[in-house]
Amino acid sequence: MGPSISKYAFAVSGANVYEKSFFRKHDLDKLLAAPSYEAAVAVLADHGWGMPEDTRDLGKILDMELCRAWGWILESAPDPSLFNCLILRNDFHNLKAGIKCLLSDFDVDLHFVRPGTIDPSVMENAIANHEFATLPAPFSKLAEDVYDLLVRTGDGQMADILIDSCCLTEITRAANATGIALMKEEMEIYTATSNIKTAFRAIKTGKDSAFLEKALSSGNTSISRDKLIACADSEKKMDELLTYLSTTSYSSGTKYLSSSPAEFEKWVDDKMISLLLPYRHSPLGPEPMIGFYLGKEAEIRNARIILAAKQNNLPLDAVAGRIRRLYE
Repeated sequence: MGPSISKYAFAVSGANVYEKSFFRKHDLDKLLAAPSYEAAVAVLADHGWGMPEDTRDLGKILDMELCRAWGWILESAPDPSLFNCLILRNDFHNLKAGIKCLLSDFDVDLHFVRPGTIDPSVMENAIANHEFATLPAPFSKLAEDVYDLLVRTGDGQMADILIDSCCLTEITRAANATGIALMKEEMEIYTATSNIKTAFRAIKTGKDSAFLEKALSSGNTSISRDKLIACADSEKKMDELLTYLSTTSYSSGTKYLSSSPAEFEKWVDDKMISLLLPYRHSPLGPEPMIGFYLGKEAEIRNARIILAAKQNNLPLDAVAGRIRRLYE
């Protein structure tokens, strides 16, 4: 059974106030129209975003804003752990980055992302000291397996596969455990489309079913893992995959896979936001909190696209088509 909805009344009212500072279309237009990266950063600062000492560090700017939103959930939600599956992928990214940085003598802190359910210092110490048992499940065994694999074989691709597959499986498990239908639906879309992208790339590069057996996560209900795997061994691999996908709830998006994978990514992001909108003004329950955080993620994703374009002097028309739907 899902969490009691009445105990979310105070948190939801606070979310509604916080969301008044979220970007609207005219705010994005102003950001797009900024004549330089520095001017765009000034727009964000005027909008209330905190700034690091080095404003050229785009990743730091975005991490700070997302951590601010997550910190608010930690302070306001009656049971913040219900929302952990929204940020679990960051923990798995940090595990991957931590092990690879250790073996490559890179500065791990430059590659960690935030927020996460595991403190970055805990992750870093566990990896640096080979004390993987200090990490919670499933990270402890996964870290040991991946570290051993990289030391023995140096196979970075297989290490990525093990981590990414475990990540998606754990997100599905955590979402189902919340008992929140909207959370399960949102994470189903995220994990299922991640598996779709993996299958598409694998088949395009000639990988077989044995590869997909390792690469695809389990637990999805909106797509068949077995059918994705079977496509890799069929005579017309890509045709079989696209034909199968046309029968799923993702058919209107997967048509972009062959022509524009970036357009498929945008379609997924927009689909996830569209599911949140009916709950935006709900006075009770955890659903508006899910919308709050994923809505802030959408805002930050758009800011990343625009600011990266400003840094690289890309024309506006190359950026405007990549802007995601806002939580409004």
